[in-house]
Amino acid sequence: MNVVTARKRERGAGLFIVIILVAGLAALGVSLLTLTSMGPKMSGGLRSQEEAFNAAEAGFNTVHSLIKGYFSGGTWLNFDGHYLTQPSNIALPFISGAVNPSYFRRMTDEEILLALDPEKDGTANYAPLLAFQQTFATNESGATDTRLAYTAFLINDEAAGGAADPNDVLLVVIGVVRSGTRILASTRLEIVLQYVAGG
Repeated sequence: MNVVTARKRERGAGLFIVIILVAGLAALGVSLLTLTSMGPKMSGGLRSQEEAFNAAEAGFNTVHSLIKGYFSGGTWLNFDGHYLTQPSNIALPFISGAVNPSYFRRMTDEEILLALDPEKDGTANYAPLLAFQQTFATNESGATDTRLAYTAFLINDEAAGGAADPNDVLLVVIGVVRSGTRILASTRLEIVLQYVAGG
């Protein structure tokens, strides 16, 4: 009897080990399938992020040249009056001592674009903007590539306090990649510009 009972226990233990091994291999297989299916998604996300950065960089180059033209042509004498102040006091981190949730650095790129165009009709409701959803590239057939665009505006870097200086400003450029109306990726550049007379 003891020999028969011992063999049954050995078989039960062996079956238990086989079940554990099969479950482990199944879990490993599912993990590998998940990992390999995520690769293309991650690659596509990285590509979209790079395209958004390129859109923001193209926007910066274009807008920077535009601003230089305004100064060299005498249209602008300084940055005063060219700052974006609305919607919702976008340049102020605090209003009456309370946190301003509409401060541009507390908002995502998509929230800023929606605040500028709440109707989503492609026309900004606020000014002054240097560019709004400006396309700049062409696709393979030579048509305008509406997937890539940039928005640019100036923020008074002294709006939160400090001595007023109309000769320097913060240029904000948001580059986006879209699929239809949905934003796939965005990148925001914030660059301090300073006007030096004669320079």
